[in-house]
Amino acid sequence: MYWMKKTNIISFRIPLIVCLLTCGLLYCFSYLIEHTFEKISIQQNVTELNSVITSIERELTYYSPDENRDEFFQNLLLILTGHHHLFVYIIDDSGKIVYRTRGPNLSIALSQEHFDRLITENSTAIWNIDKSSYRIGASRVLLDEGRQYTTIVAVARDLQLEFIKRLRNGLGLLIVIACVLALIGSLISIYFTQKPINRLIKKIEGINMKSLNYRISTKSVPVKYVSLVKAFNNMLHRMEDVFDRQRNFTADIAHEMRTPITNLTTQTQIVLNNARSTDEYREILYSNLEEYEKMSQMISDMLFLAQADNHQLVPNLIDIDLHSMISLMCEYFEPLADEKNITFEIEGSCSHIEGDKMMLGRAISNILSNAIRYTPANQTIKISLSQVNQKRIQIIIANPGKKIESRHLPHLFDRFYRVDESRHRSGKDSSGTGIGLAIVKSIIDTHRGHIHVESDDLSTRFIIKLPTVI
Repeated sequence: MYWMKKTNIISFRIPLIVCLLTCGLLYCFSYLIEHTFEKISIQQNVTELNSVITSIERELTYYSPDENRDEFFQNLLLILTGHHHLFVYIIDDSGKIVYRTRGPNLSIALSQEHFDRLITENSTAIWNIDKSSYRIGASRVLLDEGRQYTTIVAVARDLQLEFIKRLRNGLGLLIVIACVLALIGSLISIYFTQKPINRLIKKIEGINMKSLNYRISTKSVPVKYVSLVKAFNNMLHRMEDVFDRQRNFTADIAHEMRTPITNLTTQTQIVLNNARSTDEYREILYSNLEEYEKMSQMISDMLFLAQADNHQLVPNLIDIDLHSMISLMCEYFEPLADEKNITFEIEGSCSHIEGDKMMLGRAISNILSNAIRYTPANQTIKISLSQVNQKRIQIIIANPGKKIESRHLPHLFDRFYRVDESRHRSGKDSSGTGIGLAIVKSIIDTHRGHIHVESDDLSTRFIIKLPTVI
């Protein structure tokens, strides 16, 4: 349910973001259009005003009220022809109106505070009168005869403002429609995109511990989700493997614990059936003690592996001379090896490393014990030391014997995994319980090293690589 709610929130959030981005982009685009049109309109008005003022100034230089008044008016009409909504107001130095067009009373502009600045700076200004807007320009012509004429020209802006207003409203409506369409389109797109994902979610929700062997078919999903399905199927495979190993581990530990408990129960029942001498009681107690020691060792090993799984193993790092340490271990195992006339051969050398001497000793001890168990009589176990590089060393422990099939090699370090289920389980070392090599791998991993096994008709080789410094 939480996953579905989260998916729904994300499904709504994405269209909302798309909608907002669309609004933002269209708003910027519409602002650019409106601003560009307004700028062009201003430039057009200014150009028109300057053109008319220049033409009027040229005519005024030839104007004489007594001689060519009618000709002047005709020329002004020709100048104004083609200019719509343009108004002209001309006065002489005495304030007498020389010419004016019908329309707004442009004489009011003469009393404006900034009127003289329009003439000196050759600029234009916005003038609002009677709910109408005009752009005005002005000029003053001084003739040689001492006559002076002031010209005011105005062009109406109402149509331009109305067009800009309609353009703004149209663009606003376009933005709203586009945003609604973007929102609807995004929702529809996400719906069809989420549909196969929702089917996957339903299939995933139906998987539990009892159906970890189920795999989602890649044929029932779109191509773009095939890699996701494959990754999920691989995860299920790993989970199934972990649960199988955990289940087998639980069964194996129960079996291993049942054997000594059954022995203890049987021996105790036998003792209680009849009276025994002191020596018989002592012998039975010694036998029970051996079973207790096996159980104690197994529990200690399991606690060690649990600490390794939870990354709680903290090695006590000291400088270790591996050649010297392995030589002492070979001496320790000599009595056991002598029973089968097995010898040890150590060759090569390597630099000292940093590590936990007790842990590494336990790991190598388990491997040597395992090698002695499966080495035929009158053979030699070879131990090779070498320097891989300045930061890494290698240990190879090779014992002759029967070849281990390749299908078993990847599982040798699994707990309670046995190549031969019928092999004898005895002895106090943890390798007899099937977890000795699992402990070896945990110790090597704790030291950030690597271990693997190779086997052929000549020998089985445990190859360990360790860093010189952790």
